This record gives sequence, structure tokens and C-alpha cells, in this order.
Amino acid sequence: MTEGFEVYAEFVKRLADAEVARRGSLEQKAGAVITTSGTLVTLLFGLVAVITAGSTYSLPREAHCWLVGSLVLFVLAAVIALAVNIPRPYGQAELSKVQLTSSWSDTAEKAQAVVAGLHLKAVEKARHVNDVKAWMLVAAFAAEVVAVFLLAVAIGIVLHEARLP
Repeated sequence: MTEGFEVYAEFVKRLADAEVARRGSLEQKAGAVITTSGTLVTLLFGLVAVITAGSTYSLPREAHCWLVGSLVLFVLAAVIALAVNIPRPYGQAELSKVQLTSSWSDTAEKAQAVVAGLHLKAVEKARHVNDVKAWMLVAAFAAEVVAVFLLAVAIGIVLHEARLP
């Protein structure tokens, strides 16, 4: 039969494992934002270069602020996403030599409880760091969405002006 402390210890371990997995997922999604923002900025520059390559064509003035806004937000999204991947201290279960020496003769149940408590502190810290990363990722996604909208408006202006005689 499974002892209660074993059940709790397994539960705490699963909490810690979930935060490690969440961290990996957030950092992977941040990588996707970096990639898409970088790609779209590159395409934006390519588009402007191709459109303005002819000596007689210039971008409509009305499109300039939309393109600049789009560029700024794509770069901002990438910078925020890069910040998500900055290494931060995650909670580590720490037990000093003095604590370990004084607790060495504890029962298995008591040792398990101490270790579970240390892991719970680590989980709290990891959860906080992951929450901050999640909000940063939301901000990066939002910046990217607004940048796409601004780019679409600019392209609409360019296409509209191209149809005029």
C-alpha cells in the first residue's frame, strides 16, 4: 500500500515537472515570434526595395507612417520575445550542509516532507518566472498582430495608389 507521503511527493514532483515543461513551451513559442517577426521585417524591406526599385516610383506618403509603425512593432515583438529567452534563476530545491547534517537521521517520512517543501518553494519561484514570461509572450504576440494590421493598411494604401491614373 502506498504511504501518504509518497503520494504527496509524487504530486510535488509532477508540479515541478509541469513548470519545467511550461518553461520549454514558452521559450519555444518565443522562438516562433522571433522567427516570424524577423521574417516579416525582411519581407517588408524586400517589398519596399522591389516597389521602389524603379526610378519613377516612390511609396505613397500616406503609407510611410503605417510601414514605420509596422516595422517598429515587428522589432518590438522580436525584442520582447528575445527577452523571454533570457536565462533567469528558477527556483532550485536547496538544502544547506548544516540542514542536511542536522536532519540526516530523520525518518523517511520526515525527509520526504522536507524535500517536498523545498520542491514546493522551487515550484512557486518557477511558476512566478513562467507567469512573467507568459505575459511577455502575450505582449510580443499583440505587438506582432498590430504590426501585421499596420502592414496590411500600408499595403492597401500602396495598392490603392497604384490603381489611380
